[in-house]
Amino acid sequence: MRAHRTFLTLVTLLAAAAASPAWAQSSYTTLDLEACEVLKVYEEGGGADLRCDGHGGFDVFVSEGDARMDVDFGVRNAAFETFSAFNSVGRTIEWLDDEDGVQAAILRFLIDVDGRKAEALVVSKVGVPDAPGCVVAVVDAAAEQANGTARGLGVMAKFFDCDSDRIVIVPGARALVADFSGANQ
Repeated sequence: MRAHRTFLTLVTLLAAAAASPAWAQSSYTTLDLEACEVLKVYEEGGGADLRCDGHGGFDVFVSEGDARMDVDFGVRNAAFETFSAFNSVGRTIEWLDDEDGVQAAILRFLIDVDGRKAEALVVSKVGVPDAPGCVVAVVDAAAEQANGTARGLGVMAKFFDCDSDRIVIVPGARALVADFSGANQ
């Protein structure tokens, strides 16, 4: 049943993307966690909430807890969306802009547990105050054409309903990548 709902979400988003203009551009920023503002530190577990500079007036919010990271773009959302395995984030964010402005962000996650490692490209919808963003899709970075697949899924982010659409985990993802916990899993 889960695969069927994910497929329907993917088909719906592909149809919406086909009717929309292509991305105008990709922009890149560096995520330097040391330069971010510390919003809160959690004594239990050693976690923290950070606000970092983003792109186009959008902030990046990073939350770390129990050696797992959640990243929100634009505004924070209430969900802690991350991988079940221990993880960290890469340093480069790709921002996808269209004629309506910044719509999506792609960030590499580095997954590492018990000597097993994987990398994933996480595609997120950029949130605004009245509509927080969310994770749209997860792509195994080792997959053929992973970057292009992530960008293609990013095109669909503006049509993704964070309240009801299912996160797309691209078929063929390794277990460490497919084991993602999001708001709409």
